[in-house]
Amino acid sequence: MAVLLLVFSCKEEKKIKKVKKSPKNEVTTVEPKKEIEGRILSEIQSDFLKQLVIEEIGQQKYDNLQTEKAPYSVHFTNDGDPYSVRFDIIKEQDFNDDGIIDYVVLRDSSGMLGGNANTNQDYIYYIMKDEIYYKEAHSILGYAPFSYNIIDEAKFEGDTLKVKITQNFRTYMEDLKSASLSFVYTNGNLYEESYLSDCKLAQLDSKTIFNDIPEITKRIRSIEMHNYCETIGEVYEKDDVFIRADLGGCDNLSLTFSTYYDVEKSKLKNAAFRKNTTLELLNFLSANTQFSEEIDVMIEYYEQNPVTDKSIETVEGYSFRVLIQQNDPKKNELRFLVQLEKIDNPYQKENWEIATRNKTAPQENEDY
Repeated sequence: MAVLLLVFSCKEEKKIKKVKKSPKNEVTTVEPKKEIEGRILSEIQSDFLKQLVIEEIGQQKYDNLQTEKAPYSVHFTNDGDPYSVRFDIIKEQDFNDDGIIDYVVLRDSSGMLGGNANTNQDYIYYIMKDEIYYKEAHSILGYAPFSYNIIDEAKFEGDTLKVKITQNFRTYMEDLKSASLSFVYTNGNLYEESYLSDCKLAQLDSKTIFNDIPEITKRIRSIEMHNYCETIGEVYEKDDVFIRADLGGCDNLSLTFSTYYDVEKSKLKNAAFRKNTTLELLNFLSANTQFSEEIDVMIEYYEQNPVTDKSIETVEGYSFRVLIQQNDPKKNELRFLVQLEKIDNPYQKENWEIATRNKTAPQENEDY
């Protein structure tokens, strides 16, 4: 532990300088990897990457640590299934114009085999709160064994990350398609540019789920790593009530709410109790969120029908269910999971269709 603390000893706080942005037509190449090996980082860059390595290590055991030259790396023994994680800065820029330099980091993890869960890659935007610590992290998945897509090429053109993706052969098996995408940080979030121009949900009047009420303790916007749509996550907390809310989708709204109830043992499997509690929850959500119109559709249905785990597909333009589970048999506790999808585009049901903002029937589609 003493060695680790010595290696990552903190530097004195330095005055934050605003760095001039790169010209829009400047091209910063992410690949080939040889260009970033053996690179000496500035003191500020080094302190930042070391902090990411500390975060990666956590409580894990490691046997090799390299923080002399970029990319910085750490090797984990992992009980006979060893892997290494490497970090390097591929772009630095003040993306949110607050006077503090932000970073895009290539995180590359390599396990024993290509299909190993520890073999993965991410392009991560870190929006900084000071020179060392970040306040936002937005990840674009480059590769994972059974990811939907693989990033084949990536380069910066000015402040825009241009990538070429191909369907993952482990997931799609054959007739693999490719597409070109571009990512920008704007309006307080990381966006794939076609989301802003081609997705209905980009036009939401409010970037929130719950109304503006004091019980909302967390609001986070980010990007979905597979289909590159904006995500919104929020938390409602009051007394012993905790509700997690999540929103995503391109043309089709995907909305979920999750909460837990302490229940008398005799009511755990009581159908009437489950239905009454479901309706109470849905009425609360209708009154306190931006989506009362959509939630009211569920209320109307469940007022006339039993609450089961079955997904309801009979209401035109909607798909929804309320999943009620006792996750721990030792606890008299039920989890209520509300799942709601409003279907405005029936041709965006699968991940590739969403990622490429598909608008037409499959047989009409051309390769991207």
